[in-house]
Amino acid sequence: MNELQSWVDHNGRLKPGAQRLSVDVSESAHPVATLQSELGQHTRAPREIKVLSMARCGLREVPEVFSLEDANHNRLADTIEYLTLYGNKFDDLQSTSDRYDSFINATDARVLVQGMGYDTRAALWPGGFKDTRFKNLRELDLRACAITTLSTGTFQGMENLEALYLSENSILNINAKAFSGLNNLIHLDMSRNYNNDEFGNHKSLILESLDVMDDLRNLVSMDFSSTRLSQSNLMMFNSFGKSFQRLSLCETGLTRLRTGIFNNTSLRFLDVSGNNGILNQYGVLSGLENTLEVLYAVKVGLVHLNLFERFKRLEILNVQNNEVSDFTSEVAKTMENLQILDLDNNRLSTWIAYKFSYMRRLKYLSLRKNNINMINENMIEDFKNLQYLGFAENFVICNCHTRELFEIGLNADREATKQSRIRSQYKKRGNMTKFSSYHTGFTSYNAIINKRTNVSKACEVDSACDGEIYHDNITASYLLLDYNPSLYQCMQLVEGVYMSFSHPLGCDVSPRVDFDAAIEKSWNKLLALIIIPAILFPVLVFVFVFRKNFRYFFITVRNSALLSMINKDTIIDDSRIFNYDVFVSYCNDDRGWILDQLLPHLETNCGVSVCLHERDFQVGLSILENIVSCMDRSRSIMLVISKEFLLSQWCQFEMHLAQHRLLETRREDLILVLLEEIPRRLRPTTLHYLMLTKTYIVYPSEAGDNVKKDFWRRLGRSVSARRPDNENDSLA
Repeated sequence: MNELQSWVDHNGRLKPGAQRLSVDVSESAHPVATLQSELGQHTRAPREIKVLSMARCGLREVPEVFSLEDANHNRLADTIEYLTLYGNKFDDLQSTSDRYDSFINATDARVLVQGMGYDTRAALWPGGFKDTRFKNLRELDLRACAITTLSTGTFQGMENLEALYLSENSILNINAKAFSGLNNLIHLDMSRNYNNDEFGNHKSLILESLDVMDDLRNLVSMDFSSTRLSQSNLMMFNSFGKSFQRLSLCETGLTRLRTGIFNNTSLRFLDVSGNNGILNQYGVLSGLENTLEVLYAVKVGLVHLNLFERFKRLEILNVQNNEVSDFTSEVAKTMENLQILDLDNNRLSTWIAYKFSYMRRLKYLSLRKNNINMINENMIEDFKNLQYLGFAENFVICNCHTRELFEIGLNADREATKQSRIRSQYKKRGNMTKFSSYHTGFTSYNAIINKRTNVSKACEVDSACDGEIYHDNITASYLLLDYNPSLYQCMQLVEGVYMSFSHPLGCDVSPRVDFDAAIEKSWNKLLALIIIPAILFPVLVFVFVFRKNFRYFFITVRNSALLSMINKDTIIDDSRIFNYDVFVSYCNDDRGWILDQLLPHLETNCGVSVCLHERDFQVGLSILENIVSCMDRSRSIMLVISKEFLLSQWCQFEMHLAQHRLLETRREDLILVLLEEIPRRLRPTTLHYLMLTKTYIVYPSEAGDNVKKDFWRRLGRSVSARRPDNENDSLA
């Protein structure tokens, strides 16, 4: 928020443009005497003093200097417009007495709880502000002044104040009438106010009254970032009206917002980043569908984008570092003005149904560090409206479409004469000021665009990178935001090695049929086009009803076609000799359970030969070769499923490979063991299908010994039953 101050920098120093009509006594050991001397030196060229800096002077309270006069006998209090007291160390009062906080619970009932101590005596630090009327003061900078209490009447004589900066203090207590008299205040900065208890934990802000903000009826912008708030503090927003447009609540410790809390506002810019769970309640942003333009919701535990449905004015949506795994095309269609969508560090996987192309104005899309394993033709088509795409650091399997994604960025860099900046499409409304329209969204993302690496220049050191273009009918034309050959890597299944997106061969794209020309040549074809839809309509209805089944079938067929290149073995005969009874696939987080529980029960109690990657993989072979070899030499495959298993890219690949091997050999030797219940929203399509088609067993971690014994008996029987009859042991 300091960028809002055009006259002073973040260290309290006056900027060059503010020095012409200023007096600067900052860092003076005797600031009052120095100020008097400075005022006396302007007698030859009398001028009104509009900017005063008394920053970092070691003041213990605001000095009584505003009655001093300049050469024209004008009082400082009458002429000064900008005042900074940055970096002084004001004396203040400590809170000692008991108080009770009031808040509204989930049933809308008012609840009183004993809160922190509160001292109602006036603070000492305001000093020279008392009984002083500032006729023209517009901005007051009180940052980093060690303030802990805002007492009644502190700003009483500042009726024309527009901006008040109180960040980097330790404000804990705010009296009921602390902001009395600030009827024209537009911007209030309360960010980065830290006050810790004896254990080092941040204390929440204490308001003497729930209507402490009532006098700020013209407030447009407020910054509470990195200041600890409680649920009771949210009642202050009830005082704000339609003029309120800009709010930062990032890193405030809030875990939820009341439904409809913004109904009376016209909020356009909102930042709730760093507050886990704050957007999980349904309808928390209701009332902002037709006003919100920029939303930052980084690291808030968001699992889907459904709550943004019908947000028609939204232009920038930053939801980095969340748990978003999917969103529907219906939601995408309603965000018709979205220009920038940042989905970095989420859990998006490969999709087939179009999503992003429904956002007609979407120009900037970043999908870095997601779980996208396969690129298909529909995804490429879904990017057709984009100007900029970020796709680095996804665990992708090489195919011709990885080359296509790269080629689009290469062609765009070759043809682009200059990079276009992304700007808001909305014109300023009403009496707009820098406080209501300012945000760093477009500036930040345009800076990323300016720093991006030109793909064609990066290709100068890679001969395969800038080779033949395979696709001559590409409809998309985006620039890659984050291209780096080391970050745009895919895995070649056959060799089990990684290579750049530029290395795979291109797809053999067939030309499209011109149906209009065909119709003109033959009335028979026209008749066919009339009859065929009538015949196909029932089929299409059937396909639509069972679309999820068909979608999974095609994904399975596609994966099988790719994975079949690894091994061309025919059907495995029952008489084949195996080295192991079972190959166990698990993630490293579950290693303790495998070694302490599973291994002793199977190998010691049941005499089962178990293959573990950390013990039985052959040194010198690639990981992929070891996985395929051990699966082929094992009579059955066991997947030990947990939430951590689903987050591991290698474990997901082993699950796909296991399914592929079973399809290829037409055997049923797959055992699913769930260490915990896996909600539907967390299941990949492959796992969901396996759980629907195969009987699985869940480990009873919270159950008694008898239940666990039954679990191990059932599991041992399942593994042993897959041996030939002469090898089976009785486990009854």
